[in-house]
Amino acid sequence: MTSRDWRYFWLKLIVAGMVVVFGATLFTVQIVEHDKHVAEANVMRIKQYELLAKRGEVYFMDGKNNVSPAIMNERTWTIFVDPYFIIKNAGSNGVLSKEETQAKLVEILGDAINVSWDKVWANKDNMYYEIAKNVDYDTVVKIKEANLRGVGRKETSRRVYPNGTLAAQLLGFTNAEGVGSGVEGAFNSRLTGENGMLKTVTDVNEIPLSVGDDNIEIKAKDGESIVLTIDENIQRKVESIIKKAVDNHKGGIGSASALVMEPTTGKVWAMANYPTYNPGEYWTEKDANIYVNRVTETPYEPASVCKPFTYAVAINEGKLNPDETYLNTGSTKVDNRVMNNAYGTATRNGVITFRKALDYSLNTGSIEVLRKMGDGANITYDARKTLYSYLYDSFGFGKKTGVELYEANGIIVSPDDPSGEGNAVRYANMTFGQGMNLTMLQVAAGFSSLINGGDYYTPTVVAGTYENKKLVPAEAKLPVRKTISNGTSVEMRKMLQEVRSENGGQNDLPGYRVGVKTGTAETINPKTGQYWSGKTNASALGFGGANDDSALPSYVIMVRLDGETLLWGSLDAIPVFTEISNFMLQYLRIQPK
Repeated sequence: MTSRDWRYFWLKLIVAGMVVVFGATLFTVQIVEHDKHVAEANVMRIKQYELLAKRGEVYFMDGKNNVSPAIMNERTWTIFVDPYFIIKNAGSNGVLSKEETQAKLVEILGDAINVSWDKVWANKDNMYYEIAKNVDYDTVVKIKEANLRGVGRKETSRRVYPNGTLAAQLLGFTNAEGVGSGVEGAFNSRLTGENGMLKTVTDVNEIPLSVGDDNIEIKAKDGESIVLTIDENIQRKVESIIKKAVDNHKGGIGSASALVMEPTTGKVWAMANYPTYNPGEYWTEKDANIYVNRVTETPYEPASVCKPFTYAVAINEGKLNPDETYLNTGSTKVDNRVMNNAYGTATRNGVITFRKALDYSLNTGSIEVLRKMGDGANITYDARKTLYSYLYDSFGFGKKTGVELYEANGIIVSPDDPSGEGNAVRYANMTFGQGMNLTMLQVAAGFSSLINGGDYYTPTVVAGTYENKKLVPAEAKLPVRKTISNGTSVEMRKMLQEVRSENGGQNDLPGYRVGVKTGTAETINPKTGQYWSGKTNASALGFGGANDDSALPSYVIMVRLDGETLLWGSLDAIPVFTEISNFMLQYLRIQPK
């Protein structure tokens, strides 16, 4: 072969070798490593996004048919980065290096960044890392204009409380870990909803496209929006009244709470606590106790507001005629303990009716009523068992009411308690509301049945849901049990009206029926377990409505004042009750007679 032929030979051989290598490479890429390269391509062109469900909003009632916002959502964004994409593609197709991306984000977001950058870049295979939450619209626009490849954003929301501190302990909040208090916590499962997912092909700017067989979309299911039975107008007025009571007392009242409810349905119209806080800035509070809803979560000894329950049990059992008499000497002995009437009642000594004993709030009267449930002379086991059965089983004392909020059980000791604590001395104390710990809601719910004809309704704060800008009312609740007869209830209304005429009735608006009972209780020092010397709490519990024999009371009010000094139900709690009651008579447009 000539040299020219050799050159052609070697050229053909080289070309043939190149074809073989090229073909082998194509075979490897297209056949052998096909799945690997498809996966790498998908990493570049297919992105997965979480579609966040919108948290349900919360509304107050505003009158009978309208609603007003209580907790709303404000549109915000979460900013995230894709470390895998940025590190792998830095310097190509406009992708900045991780250092350049980080510097630009710090420039735009500043203190909004809530992560360590070392952790962001630590895992090079990580495709999603959130760096800032609750970013506002203007900041998001700046990030968009910066055109940072590998930096994404997803729309979220944050909770806004348009009424500031109004009903703060009732509404509550959710923290960064999703742990909540109040309505936010108790209704979390209903408010949360379910997140969705979007897996989609994106363009070079990572904008989702609507084409492609790999697209998957699972729509988010938004949470329920709930309408509370709380009437914004009543709530606002009640809060202003208890705040004024605390402020005007000049340090004597440590905290105040008030509850207003409809006794014929169990609906709660107001649930107020003071001092209060702003749930939109809950993290600024140093004392977590301010988050507690004392109406449902803090049991206490409510004292003489419980005397009507003792009387009602005896009347209902046929053991007491209120016009019967007993000899009141100002004290009585139970086992080895002498029990006295409250200070200042010595002028009431002598033979008096049980009706008058309730008017004057005499402890000896309620103890004597309990004796009448037994053998008439002693606080027998049968008497204690009867009282316990009514208080615990019928009126719901010492156990959760079933309201939709967080609530405490409270404590009421059974006469069968194995420690012997359910003895005659304790039960004598229980007749006037000491020796047991109850929540305000337990007492008010039981009291509602006491004056509404004997029907116990489970308290509720849910009026319905808010759908398509309309209130969808919740199904009306029926009474769950009968506590006393209608006849006993009528008698109790009359007796409580008489109590009111003896204690501040002249301050009621004329032409209405109002009944009330006050209570003054010693409080326990948590450090010693003994009663404080010089500290009491004061309560008032009552009803109001039309001056009509055929009409049931329209509302029930309970007031609780926790004292830093001596407080008295008749002096400190009654004015608060009266102001709320007079407001309710006018707000509900009840006609005087």
